[in-house]
Amino acid sequence: IGQPASAENGRFKNRTGCLVRAVEMAAQRQADIIGKPSRFIFDCVSQEYGINPERTVMVGDRLDTDILLGVTCGLKTILTLTGVSTLGDVKNNQESDCVSKKKMVPDFYVDSIADLLPALQG
Repeated sequence: IGQPASAENGRFKNRTGCLVRAVEMAAQRQADIIGKPSRFIFDCVSQEYGINPERTVMVGDRLDTDILLGVTCGLKTILTLTGVSTLGDVKNNQESDCVSKKKMVPDFYVDSIADLLPALQG
């Protein structure tokens, strides 16, 4: 939630930030953003169920939401290469001087979430 319009392949793509801003203006208050990569949901779930971040892995296909959430919450992270983000994106983030991009580097990656099944079954 709350992502502004972005340029993709030279074309602008509307995201939820436009809608959030309109609601903020109508409500005359700033929205509380609770979607990824905000840690709000993880904090609620971990408190309710006693989840230990040191024993938790975030698996996802997007660096800017899933992996960033995991890093922000102190989790190990696994990027699946079946979605939006690529190894090229990871390499660019690793080589970047930008601190926020460095936070979008997973600990591990797999081609598919199916690659994790043998470890979970064994």
